[in-house]
Amino acid sequence: MKLAIIGTDGLPARYGGFETFAMEVSPRIAGLGHEVLVVGSSRGRPAGETLPEGVTVRNLPLSANGVASIPYDIASFATVCRWADAVLLLGVSAGPFVPIMRRLTRGGNLIVNVDGLESRRAKWSRLGKRYLATAETLAIRGARHIVADNRGIADIIAQTHGHTSTIIAYGNDHVLQIDDSECRQVLKSEFDLIPDGYFLTVARIEPENNIEMMIRSIPRNQGVPYVILGNFTSSPYGLELIKRYRGDPLIRLIPATYDPMALAALRSGCQAYLHGHSVGGTNPSLVEILPYGRPTLCFDCSFNRYTLDNSGAFFASTADLSALIEAGSLERYTPPPALQTDPRYQWQAIAECYVALAFEE
Repeated sequence: MKLAIIGTDGLPARYGGFETFAMEVSPRIAGLGHEVLVVGSSRGRPAGETLPEGVTVRNLPLSANGVASIPYDIASFATVCRWADAVLLLGVSAGPFVPIMRRLTRGGNLIVNVDGLESRRAKWSRLGKRYLATAETLAIRGARHIVADNRGIADIIAQTHGHTSTIIAYGNDHVLQIDDSECRQVLKSEFDLIPDGYFLTVARIEPENNIEMMIRSIPRNQGVPYVILGNFTSSPYGLELIKRYRGDPLIRLIPATYDPMALAALRSGCQAYLHGHSVGGTNPSLVEILPYGRPTLCFDCSFNRYTLDNSGAFFASTADLSALIEAGSLERYTPPPALQTDPRYQWQAIAECYVALAFEE
């Protein structure tokens, strides 16, 4: 059977969660005996990059992000609709066109992963939120199957739209594991840090991820630096944080990196991981810390509680997080070993779930 994956920036992964999803799932689906085509953007992408084995990639000369994602998704669908037996659309930017897409997909087999319900994100304007809310509604009504990556998202879809969805989470077994000596060496040489000597957050720098709330929560008397890895220069919000906290000895704002060794060292060596995301379902950055077995303190929302099965610790304010840190004994907030290897977050199982959904009789 032939499966097309559209709605991503493309392969190899270099942007966000959907790109990592496509990078990890597509070769596994190909390994199950199916043909897989991933449509991406050629913008800023050098030729000759290493692609997943057994996967065909077709790049379009269009931008994949922001408002441009609407024509990009439509063009991507037009590229694959005559070829594919099933189409997996990641995101709802092209939601108003989903009913038409389904009619044009062979057998009507169009699957939509709604991501984190984008209309709830603070970064969008009022008009943008209104469009995305409409796009979500039309995508949910128009697709053959809806995928939610978190029980919290599935509950909202059921309550708001009266539709059931299939819950398929995001994976984490692609993250690199390193030993203690490698961790110490990378932390020292790359970041001038020591193991167990800093708090960590890996995130997109957006208001709904509560970055400044967590910065203000760091106890000054403990002298433990807070390292935040993210795309600070890509938005006015991020640039304002740089301006505000530049020179603060306890706050380290580090540009986003996709180097597996650097990420593994930072995650493996942190004293505790702070996760401020308030929307977005199963956030990749949260599931990707699980294999490292680090104490995890999360913003209190249904999405994060479902992801962690209520393990770890939860905060709703600066005062809450400060109190958790100052109380010490953070090790008690380490998710249990069973959650670190939970099958929900294993890419092979995730690929098999998508195959069952795409090619069901």
